[in-house]
This record gives sequence, structure tokens and C-alpha cells, in this order.
Amino acid sequence: MTIRTKSRYKKSFTVEQKQEYKEKKEVEKLEIQDLYTKFLAKKTFQDFIGIIANYKQLHNYSIRNRILAITQAEQREHKEFVGVLNSFLNWKKQDIQILKGSKSYKVLVPIFTKKDDEKTSTQEEEKQEKTLSYFKLGSVFDISQTTEHQNYLKERAEIDTKIMKNSEIDYEVALEFIKQNFPNVPILEDFKHQDMKGSYHPITHQITLYERSSHSLFHEIGHFLTIHVLKIAGDIREDYAKNEILSEVSTYLLMKMFDENIDYNFAYSNCWSYKITDTFELDEFETDFKTITQYLQQFQTQNTPQPQEERTNHHE
Repeated sequence: MTIRTKSRYKKSFTVEQKQEYKEKKEVEKLEIQDLYTKFLAKKTFQDFIGIIANYKQLHNYSIRNRILAITQAEQREHKEFVGVLNSFLNWKKQDIQILKGSKSYKVLVPIFTKKDDEKTSTQEEEKQEKTLSYFKLGSVFDISQTTEHQNYLKERAEIDTKIMKNSEIDYEVALEFIKQNFPNVPILEDFKHQDMKGSYHPITHQITLYERSSHSLFHEIGHFLTIHVLKIAGDIREDYAKNEILSEVSTYLLMKMFDENIDYNFAYSNCWSYKITDTFELDEFETDFKTITQYLQQFQTQNTPQPQEERTNHHE
């Protein structure tokens, strides 16, 4: 008895067809990158914080790829877009199906190659450094394009009902937290002068407060943190915009430590939104955000809520 095996049909392409396909993909990449640039020019500080803060929802995609997907969603007017992205294969591994007729979002996939040195052993090959050669276009799907969308919306609705519309935390609580965790930072309260909110002296490290505001207190300690402790800010005078932006990042993260659902007041922050892409490469902004986040994780607050256990792995 003869057993017949199914042969795979492999289509061959001409040199001209391959070149045409390559040129088409290059044009597509340029179009997406142009959308990306225009998108960044329109965003506020609050938009940037939201994009960075929700980065944990991604599945091994860079912050640039998240933004690339958002730009395409805006262009398509895809109002259900969430920003929880996965490839077709990764959704399938979670037993989640892509809805029929869904159009994928394009992201840039880095392609690495190993250095072509002399012959090496297997162990040495594993340790061999890889070099970024180029980016190719990859396809991903948003959770709103899957059978998991309704479950996701239900989870989000449960979270939204818990949000407290409060843009401040108690000033005395904030002050006690700063005194305990930053004992070498002198704080002067001068509530008679209302023309300013607060100030930080880069040499003495003294904070002067002109209003009883936890936001103002955290903003000034943000200058101390980013300039003196983490040393990620610039010169206090020459890099004023960068310092203000990083201080506001610190303020936001400190507020979130006390109340995860706080309705943070971005009014001051948005004055600096147009400076973000002038001052930072986006990767640098993301790195600084993570640096501040990791540093603040060592502190505990009496009001810090216990993290809830994730229900499904697509929120990673």
C-alpha cells in the first residue's frame, strides 16, 4: 500500500515582483511614520502620560508601536480601539478569536542578525551579540477586534465605578509622607504670598510652599528627586522645560501611590505638552518615567491600596 503525502505548493515570485513588494512595504512604512509624527504634534501631556502609564497592557510591544497603532485607530475613526494589542497567534494561544473582517494594525518589528565572526561553539553563539539590521512591518489586532472585547468592557466598567473624582489628597498626609521619606529636604510654609504655588532651591534643596496643596508639595519634591537623587533632569535654568515635565511625572506618580483612581489635575502639566517631543526622544521619556516609577516603589503610604489580582493574562 502506497501512502501519499500531501505536497505543499510553494509559489515562486519573479525578481520584479519581489522588488515591487519590497517597495510597496517601504512606502507603507513611510506613510505610517508620517502619521506617527503628526500624531505626536497634536498630543497633550495628559495624552503622553496615559500612553506611558498604560504601557503595562502591551504584550512585548514598544511604546512607539503602541503609538503607531493609536495613530492608525484615529485615522480609521475606530472608536472602540483600546490599545491592548497582540498578534493573531498570541490571541489564538489565549483561546481568543479575531472577529471576522477585522483589519490589522501595522507595527514595526525589529530584525536582528548575529555578527558574522569566526566559527564559534554553540554556547558562544548563544552569547553572541545581535545587531539591529532593520524593521519590517508586522500585524497586530486590538482587543476590541476579538471575542474578548465584551469581557474587557465589563471589567473596565467595574473599575470605572470605583474612580474617585478627587484631584487632591490631604495636605497634612502628603506633608508627613515627605518629611518621613525625605528628611534632608527642608520645607518652609509661606502661605501669605499667593502669587506662586511653590519653589525649589537646587543648592540648599529647600522647598517653599505658598499654598496648602499636596500637588504643589509633590511637584517641588519632584524637582529634588529628578535633579538631585535620580539625576535624570537637566540644568535647573537651561533645561527648564525638561525639569518641569519630569517633576510633573513625579507628582502624578506620587498622587497615584495614595489613590490609584485619583482624578489627577493636568491643567499645569498641559502647559508643557508641546515641549515634550522637543525636549525628549520618546524612548528617553519612557525610560525616565520607568526610572521614577521604580524609585518610588520602595516607599509605602498608609493610603496605598493593595493591587488587585489580574483576571486574565491579556492585561499583562
